[in-house]
Amino acid sequence: MPVAVLLYLASYIDRANIGNAKVLGMYKALGLTDQQYTTALSVFFVGYVVFETPSNIILKKTSPRFYIPALTVIWGIICALFSVVNSSSGLIAIRFFLGFAEAGFLPGIVYWIGCWYPRQMQGRRYAVLYSSVSLTGAFGGLLATAIHTLDGAHGIAGWKWIYIVEGCTTAGLGLVAALIMVSYPDTAHFLTDRQRQIILLTNEADRALKATETFSRPQIVSAFTDWRTYLWGLVFITTYIPVYSVILSLPTVVTGLGYKGTTATLMACPPYGLGFIAVLAAGWTADKYGNWFWHYTVGISVTMVALIVLMAVENLVVRYVMFFFIMFMFVPISIMWAWLSSNVAGSNKRAAATGFIFSMGNIGGTVSGQIYRAAWAPRYVQGHAINLACYVIALVAGTALWWSYKRDNALRDAKAAAEVGAEGGPKEANMLGEDLGDLGDRHPSFRYYL
Repeated sequence: MPVAVLLYLASYIDRANIGNAKVLGMYKALGLTDQQYTTALSVFFVGYVVFETPSNIILKKTSPRFYIPALTVIWGIICALFSVVNSSSGLIAIRFFLGFAEAGFLPGIVYWIGCWYPRQMQGRRYAVLYSSVSLTGAFGGLLATAIHTLDGAHGIAGWKWIYIVEGCTTAGLGLVAALIMVSYPDTAHFLTDRQRQIILLTNEADRALKATETFSRPQIVSAFTDWRTYLWGLVFITTYIPVYSVILSLPTVVTGLGYKGTTATLMACPPYGLGFIAVLAAGWTADKYGNWFWHYTVGISVTMVALIVLMAVENLVVRYVMFFFIMFMFVPISIMWAWLSSNVAGSNKRAAATGFIFSMGNIGGTVSGQIYRAAWAPRYVQGHAINLACYVIALVAGTALWWSYKRDNALRDAKAAAEVGAEGGPKEANMLGEDLGDLGDRHPSFRYYL
């Protein structure tokens, strides 16, 4: 987990540092227009969408231990190369390649973590992972401000130093990760034989699958013929648009409260602290009580209320406070990761479905840079309204998923009980020792988490 958190923190800093670089001199230095800047924000996700699905299939056929660190080194180098950009076209091009290089990391790391923990223990792990995004908002702004003090050193502008330092640090982390990452529990050298057996048996008892099972084409096909894959894609799109738009644009949006430059960057940091706490708390309680959907609903609802207040109120203090509650937007994301991973069985299907669904989510990222336009300053009411509409759709789609899982569980319970009679109980309700094979989560013994 520490390796995953550090790499994910680096990935988000490297993709979001453009927002800090903008207010710290890049926008003026490159002579950007608003359209050119928002295009640079959006094109990152084009590369993301293109490579996420094939990347996760490649990950399944190779080894997470080497594949994930290799991606990290590549995007770290690309991030550092932002320092040589001197035009809008160069900025747009390198943002595309950064997205292409980062594309395989997130679905890959989510898949990898899911191979180590049973479903009832995944919520807090994904919460720890995703809480690093909250730290990105707070720590990333502080780090960028600190690095910017190098402005003029060796004749290099401060905003370029941001890319150099952060990119080189990421590449270094990737090299270290290659030395210490382990692909799966059955090859973990730091585990005793007893610990390894406990992990493997616990996972088999919960999901009846092995992360190291051989490549299965039927499972890959199943990922794309399951209608829930596409409904999950809609959920990801409509929750990622608000998250990405806020992360990329918050320093700019805060300028609407009267803050400028470095002060705007620093004032955008504190709200992320509440997001960090909320994500960790939600992950812990979701694991304890097992109700993913209700945690998902609460996170969305709090964010929707904050957006409505931002649209309706002009008081600057109230609006700034609402940015703290906007950070509940991180809660449904971490819950979605655990919920999705828990309800897709068959390691090949899960790898393919995760890559495809994350790819669909990042289609939302391609439009996120257009949400908070300069023409809508200083209150950005239209941007808040777009994000609010996204959450309405996400709430409806999430409810549909929850209802379908609940219905299928009830049907499978009823069928199993009918087969053996009331006294015997449902013989397939317990998955211990059972092989789901290529049926995966469609197997009669599989039960969805709600």
